[in-house]
Amino acid sequence: MSIRFALVVVLALGAGLGVRAETPRYLWAEIGLPSGAVAKLPDRAHELEVATAAWTEGELVLMGAESEDALRAGGTYLYLDGEQFLLGVETGAERITLRGNGEKAELIVWAADGLVPPSEAFFDLMRELGLLDEGITISLTVKELALKLPRVPEGIKLDPTLWALVGHPDWFGAARDFGLERVGLRVRVVAEAATALAEDLEPYVLNSSGSLTELLIPIALLSKLGQDPAVRSVRPPFTPYPAVGG
Repeated sequence: MSIRFALVVVLALGAGLGVRAETPRYLWAEIGLPSGAVAKLPDRAHELEVATAAWTEGELVLMGAESEDALRAGGTYLYLDGEQFLLGVETGAERITLRGNGEKAELIVWAADGLVPPSEAFFDLMRELGLLDEGITISLTVKELALKLPRVPEGIKLDPTLWALVGHPDWFGAARDFGLERVGLRVRVVAEAATALAEDLEPYVLNSSGSLTELLIPIALLSKLGQDPAVRSVRPPFTPYPAVGG
């Protein structure tokens, strides 16, 4: 099968890169998605009884779990937010994430035993959810987890923590560690803008005052917000220190 062949070849190449180095490493691939696959995800997830967190009419609606923690503790879960989605499978030995939009997705694989490709069961789940075409070749490459905040590229006016979040392989863990407020696949941010934001960003606006606009925006769209010509900067909301005294 072409999928299995591609995984074996890339794993063999990665085996010589020092999988026991101190810097955490993981396997990554970008894959194209079948046309219309994301639109069909809610129904297919329901048929397969996959626990789901979907952004619906201004709130995160959970199906099959009472909380986000319980959702992810169940082992297999799906987040939906418009065209954005994240499919996760966690076991004692591995954590696999497939996250993307209506056109393409990132496949991210962590394994306790080193650089180990996803199990065939995960690809079976992708097929059942309509996220995998038969005969597709997936080329996994080895990536290192940055231990320092990466430099924000020129023209992207994001706070360094927000830029680090965008490319981080674990959005949930990174948002927690960076002290960011996350709801589903969204984070709360404040944008300073000289003029009105682009029209397609307006649905994510919570409120605005003067040049400051507060948004609850999908993590995948942070780069788009940071490149809006009207935006001067994007940062997490300030958290006031508790009052001291007696």
